[in-house]
Amino acid sequence: MKTLNINEILEDLETIGFKINPDFLKETGIDAAMVEQVDLLLDAITDKGLKLTLKENLPTKVVKQIALHKPTPSEGRFLKFTKRFLEEEQPPAMRARVVCEVGKLVREVKGKLVLGTMAQAYKNASEAEKFIYLFYSFSKVNLAYFDRMQPFDALNSIAFALLQLIRDKQPMLRSVEVHNALLLDAYPKIAEHVENEVEPDSCFSEDPFDEFEHILRVRLFMHFFSPFGLVQEHGDTMDEVYECRKTDLLDRFLLPLDAIDENKVLDKKSFRAFSERIRKEKLEIDLFHDFCYIYAGCARYPLPPSEMTAGDLVVQKRLIGTATEAQKRFYIDFAEAIVQTLRQFTQLEARGSRKDLQIDFENLVDALYALLPKTTPYNMFRAMQPIILFFFDMLKAVYHMDPASPDFYERCVTCFNEEVAEDIGGVIYLMSELQKKTKKAKRIKVQLEVMTKEAITAYLLAVMSMYVFEMEERI
Repeated sequence: MKTLNINEILEDLETIGFKINPDFLKETGIDAAMVEQVDLLLDAITDKGLKLTLKENLPTKVVKQIALHKPTPSEGRFLKFTKRFLEEEQPPAMRARVVCEVGKLVREVKGKLVLGTMAQAYKNASEAEKFIYLFYSFSKVNLAYFDRMQPFDALNSIAFALLQLIRDKQPMLRSVEVHNALLLDAYPKIAEHVENEVEPDSCFSEDPFDEFEHILRVRLFMHFFSPFGLVQEHGDTMDEVYECRKTDLLDRFLLPLDAIDENKVLDKKSFRAFSERIRKEKLEIDLFHDFCYIYAGCARYPLPPSEMTAGDLVVQKRLIGTATEAQKRFYIDFAEAIVQTLRQFTQLEARGSRKDLQIDFENLVDALYALLPKTTPYNMFRAMQPIILFFFDMLKAVYHMDPASPDFYERCVTCFNEEVAEDIGGVIYLMSELQKKTKKAKRIKVQLEVMTKEAITAYLLAVMSMYVFEMEERI
């Protein structure tokens, strides 16, 4: 039996930094016009289907029922001046049909609209699951469909960034002009998209940013955020300024941008817990080796899904039977802990130094050092080799850089910047120096311990530096 695969949707959204509040799945009584309008459309489809007009539009009876059900203030103003209920003239009906088609809730067959492959799963789902599924499906819709204005390819990714900004601000009425200023201040790269992609409307302004504000108002606030009940519109007459404020639903739906599950952040205690779990479940896992593999993959933005990473590691182990599932569950939890750890400590670079974070970071380095064998310097360095192995593999696979090439540093500067390039060089240099030191040393003394921790620190910081760079460069 089909399901809405909500967990996969949540994980997919989280890879772009858009994290749904887990508690939202328990929500009932969600006040969202879009969900109720979709239900009206699905209820209108009988076992024989819903007959469409000659133009293959929804019948006016269904369009009227949807359009008059909880219209937004901007739509209510339009309804005062119309008596026609044609699908192409009523955005609520257009939205309900399009999101159902994208979500495979309906499909068109020989002039009729019939229930799609996901319709029964949708009907069996909870209110919160329906909301998340429709939100995710609608985020894939070309929003220009509802207004026929000029295309703007970056808008769907901007929608997530803007909604997150609205959620993280104090609840108050703000005009689209203010929201636009907040958006461009937080993501300066968007200005380049506007200048390159948006044509100014010469009838009113020669400035592409004025047209961009109009696109934000119509496509995001009026046709996306408001119908989902995530913002509340104000200013439904011609002489009022159009403003919006976030709703309580948005606060409950979305976690703050910097939300981190500190219970999952790795430290000595959590590493001991993972080690104990390995022992109890009799798993074939080298914590330091697998940490290096997963952590190297965190250099890119957005972060890869934990389940995908876990699957890759299980395949490498070539396990079969029940051991495969146990190993995969472990890797999913371990990968999620590593992601939370990365997000926790990138605050050192993104927000400036905090004493408590610095202490926790030093404890993380100590915890990783404690995982290494201490029998001989050679054995300790051999256990550390995954650092350089997976770091190089990541550079080749993700950034197509060969650390052995003579122009490697120049490539790093071109791809990132000088600061990140120096962090990458620090890993290579310290691992090389440590290798020389371990060849000469017969015992692990304080100086060798310090150098080993410096190499681990360099690796952690290099990946963080690359991740922060990518995060700031992309929307």
